[in-house]
Amino acid sequence: MFANGKRTVGVFISQLNDEFQDVLCKGITSRAKELDYNVAFFTSFGGYGKPEFDMGENEIAKLPYYQDFDGIILAPDTFTIDKLNNNIKRLIEKYSTCPVVSVRRKIEGLHNVLIEDDHILEDVISHLIEVHGFTRLNFLAGPKDSIASGKRLRTYRRILAKHNIPVEEDHIYYGDFWKELGYDAVRHWLNGSLELPQAIICANDYMAITVCNALEENGISVPEDVVVTGCDDIEDASELVPSLTTVTIPVHEIGVEAVNIVHRKQGNDGTPEDFYIKTTTRYRESCGCRKDWHDECNKQRKYSIALFDSMKRKIAINARMTTALTGLTRLEQVVNNLKAYIMNKTELKSFLLCLREDWDTNHSFGNNEMVMEFGIRNKREHRKINFSRRNLITKEFTEEQPMIYYFAMLHYLDKNFGYIAISYERLQIDMITFQNWLINIGNAIENVRIHRELNLLIYRLEDMSYKDDLTDLYNRRGIETLGQKYLKQCIQKQVGFMVLTIDMDNLKYINDTFGHAQGDVALQAIARAISAAAEDDEICIRYGGDEFMSIGMDYDARKLDAFLKKFKEELDLFNHSGKNQYKVQVSYGWNMLIPNAQTTLEECLILADQRMYRQKSERKG
Repeated sequence: MFANGKRTVGVFISQLNDEFQDVLCKGITSRAKELDYNVAFFTSFGGYGKPEFDMGENEIAKLPYYQDFDGIILAPDTFTIDKLNNNIKRLIEKYSTCPVVSVRRKIEGLHNVLIEDDHILEDVISHLIEVHGFTRLNFLAGPKDSIASGKRLRTYRRILAKHNIPVEEDHIYYGDFWKELGYDAVRHWLNGSLELPQAIICANDYMAITVCNALEENGISVPEDVVVTGCDDIEDASELVPSLTTVTIPVHEIGVEAVNIVHRKQGNDGTPEDFYIKTTTRYRESCGCRKDWHDECNKQRKYSIALFDSMKRKIAINARMTTALTGLTRLEQVVNNLKAYIMNKTELKSFLLCLREDWDTNHSFGNNEMVMEFGIRNKREHRKINFSRRNLITKEFTEEQPMIYYFAMLHYLDKNFGYIAISYERLQIDMITFQNWLINIGNAIENVRIHRELNLLIYRLEDMSYKDDLTDLYNRRGIETLGQKYLKQCIQKQVGFMVLTIDMDNLKYINDTFGHAQGDVALQAIARAISAAAEDDEICIRYGGDEFMSIGMDYDARKLDAFLKKFKEELDLFNHSGKNQYKVQVSYGWNMLIPNAQTTLEECLILADQRMYRQKSERKG
């Protein structure tokens, strides 16, 4: 796949800017390098509430050739777009023959690296009951359809029942594993008739942190008034004041073990294997088990300052990029303005902007051909390289060591343009910036596409104003514009300029005898004959009712004879087809010369007309 002769693992994961995904990818990457595997991460950033955007993100499922992978790792519970998750699984089932590993969510028929969600909160809940003596324990669950949340909620019910504590449904609230509903849960419990809980057990840390904030805003101290616990041990959990009692999931180890299974199952019979990762409970300040507030506050202060400074820099950079890419109308402008930002990303090893050959007219993957419009590898710039999508990157970016690349779709809403591929000098970082870059670049390319489309529309409208409706030849306006252009070029190059005028001899007879519709058929026959004879970009014109003209460059007597011969042959085919009760007859005249600065188009036309009328008179005589 990457053309360096090494095995490649494909990883399908969403929302890389979240902590779990970040650490998981680092675990996969570190172990893959040790085992000499390439890794191709395919990611998406959907779920913004705009269906058209999600449709654009869905195209990532079509990007790779699944049969080329030596192993696949799925992170199904990171996906915020159900259709994308289902599409990827369907394509894996259809095309892949390699080991497939699901992490954190069990999928029947696959290998799985799992957390024991049935027991993950067991120690925390038991600790609150047995050590702290609590009997009023509320539970903030995740979504009702979440398998992990369901298992953690069952643990809550089981441990309370074990200690003969009644499980009351009013003590349970369903959140979303994110932040906002934590406020709703606190409002629900505080505004209800229940006594203030002694502890609130949250199914994950994001909700727990929000619950702590919501309680503090209502004048309720943690842990003095209410204890709060979480699960997952995200980075903010230890930095929070008070630091959060939670359960550590060794996410890095999950990534390592997923790669280990892929490696073990190479050439294996594929019998599904489940591997469970052990977790560790962290007892911290939010349950009252640690009192080192002073040291924690200093640590939190330093962390907050560093985070704030980092976010300010990222916001400023993204704002400058948005400004730099706004209003551009040519792809070259987008690439040139983007270049400065890529060069300044010192942690990037490679960057590729890959567009489909038909990116501006077709909005989904069709053929296999891609163009790397712009790429950077080790600070060296590359432009305009054609390659096969099956290779994912161009051969110029191939390396001997294991290659680790991240792929994300480049699109504007549901209009797919191609994709961006990046690799890092070290383990990947700063994926929030990557997400914003994708949106900025996609918006800029859409502006280029719209500009091209408008220009094409204008061209078509202009072309229509120069075209004759009946014959689709140019009309009289074409003489003044295109004819003058040809004359000027012949003067500059000092080559032969040719004007041929053609007049239909019997149009009135056909109209009067067979009707005007047949007269139109006869005129169209002449137009087709002129067009067929025009094999060297000659301008073909209908400039009157039955008057035609052709103008050509770089002409001599031989070329003129060839034109007339082809014209007559085409007209004879019509006359001898047996489909009509009449024959089309014409008179013609020409003027051919090497023009100079004093030559005018009008003079050339007059001389050609004179020959044509002379021929017409001779026929009548």
